[in-house]
Amino acid sequence: MTSAPGTSPAIMDPQAGCGLAQIPLETLLRITYFISTPDLLNVRLSCKALEQRLFNFFSHEFFRKKQFMVSSNSLQALVDISKHPNLSPVLKHVIIATDRPSRPGWSQDQYRALFEVAVADHMHLMASGGLRDMLAEAFAHLPNLETVDMRDFNSPSRNRDGLWAEWRSYGVVTLAASTNSNPDLGPRGDQDPYATQLFAAVTAALAAAHARPKNLEVHIRNKPATHFGASHFGLHDTSFYIPPHIEPAMAPLLHGLRSLHLTLCLSHASRMRPFMFQKFLTLAPNLTWLRLNFNRSGPPDVRDLLTWLALKENETPAASWDSPPIPLRHLERLDLGDARLTGKLLLSLVTKLAPSLTSLYLRRVSLVGPDDTRGSSRVNPWVPCLSAMARIPGVGLRVVDFAELKHSVGNVWQDYHVSFKLAEDAPLAKDYKCSTRVLSLDKALAQASALMVAVWPPDPDPNAMDEDEDEDEDEDEEEEEESGEEESGDDEEDGEDENE
Repeated sequence: MTSAPGTSPAIMDPQAGCGLAQIPLETLLRITYFISTPDLLNVRLSCKALEQRLFNFFSHEFFRKKQFMVSSNSLQALVDISKHPNLSPVLKHVIIATDRPSRPGWSQDQYRALFEVAVADHMHLMASGGLRDMLAEAFAHLPNLETVDMRDFNSPSRNRDGLWAEWRSYGVVTLAASTNSNPDLGPRGDQDPYATQLFAAVTAALAAAHARPKNLEVHIRNKPATHFGASHFGLHDTSFYIPPHIEPAMAPLLHGLRSLHLTLCLSHASRMRPFMFQKFLTLAPNLTWLRLNFNRSGPPDVRDLLTWLALKENETPAASWDSPPIPLRHLERLDLGDARLTGKLLLSLVTKLAPSLTSLYLRRVSLVGPDDTRGSSRVNPWVPCLSAMARIPGVGLRVVDFAELKHSVGNVWQDYHVSFKLAEDAPLAKDYKCSTRVLSLDKALAQASALMVAVWPPDPDPNAMDEDEDEDEDEDEEEEEESGEEESGDDEEDGEDENE
């Protein structure tokens, strides 16, 4: 095509010939939805018009929620994203994972050198305050930060790249390749303090940055066995210590929280009541959702904490170092997991929160029943507990959700499963959800109780008891005969001694 005399040649638009750029956006999104991440990146690089049209959807998928680890490379990427003019407003959910360098097997010296550098880098960030400083720099530049999340697992929801493909921490693939090893996500030995240290650094960084996320979450799933039993990986009470010099900055952060999800590991060496967590929680009175998972916390620790949590404002704590009761007037949802408690304690907790509580989720909760549970006297402790729950004055529960319930008999350290028989020919279900959408609360809870099937310890065999008694009698007779002989022998020895 030639231009008219006296005019300049027409400027060619290099994007005009791109067919994908001309199709409707909805069709373009459907096409790119089914391709892998590398292919999607290549599509965006092929054409500036395509890059611009796909940016909102690309950034939402890959930058709305982003996972990082404790390494200079990973944290620097977070800082760079926070200062990017287009990506910074998109990032709303920051995940700090528990990835750590894992010692490689026998390999070349180049791998070993890079591994030692990675270990030194991780140690320096944790020990020198570098982790807190880099996180604070990033948090201060994220205007729409809503959720800060700590976790020890990778979410298997990266569907674009195949079934069970995981969202992994930024930099972890490079670390694995450069050190010829797979970084650890789980605990290292019994009472591993890493989760505690990480939580302290994250909260201190949020306070220093004057960040105001609405949600603070800690999700711990790994519970591998160690040489000393199951590893206690979670937040110890020391996680919640607030140094006096940062309390003025920490208080507004906690005051603005609406959701707090924690995995607690309160059974640790000090054996003290969790008074530091109490102080932490009293600074977060506006919570609407509280989730407490008690990972390997012993019954006394769970009981002490929940007993304090159930205290009303006019009641006095059990210990002088306990914090005053917290009202939690806005709490709408309570989740409890991996806890062993009495029905009385659970009812006290629901009674205290009744004015605002609408949802109660119980996961792997064991209810302690009476000691005398033989034969016809067996009563599933969940049945009277749920019946009493429906009669709590002012209770406004609309959802009560059960999963993997258990019960225990008296003080015996043994839990037995409680399942649900949903249909005559159906297998027992571990989960059940009560809702007041169709039924009233009392009828919904009564229906749940009727569907419960509790496993019980076997009754002792009376015949075996009789045989044991007969054996005991025989043993007693033999012992009496032997003792008689021994006593006569002793008399003779005593007599000889006296004669001498």
